[in-house]
Amino acid sequence: MVFKTKKKLKLLKNKKYSFCTCGLSKKLPFCDNNHKEHNLKNKTNYKSLKVIPHKDIELEVSSSTWKN
Repeated sequence: MVFKTKKKLKLLKNKKYSFCTCGLSKKLPFCDNNHKEHNLKNKTNYKSLKVIPHKDIELEVSSSTWKN
């Protein structure tokens, strides 16, 4: 699977992050809860992915559902 959109991030220790899994967020790669309305209209079950790093880290994230 080829991911077109990749985001490089620095995550801070013990801070909670919510990542978009539906691709509808206007704050990609972070979730802005646009999935809630989409789920109601389309009978889907998207949820954000929650991450709490135990140390400061840098990583690259991507998803096949992200369009930009």
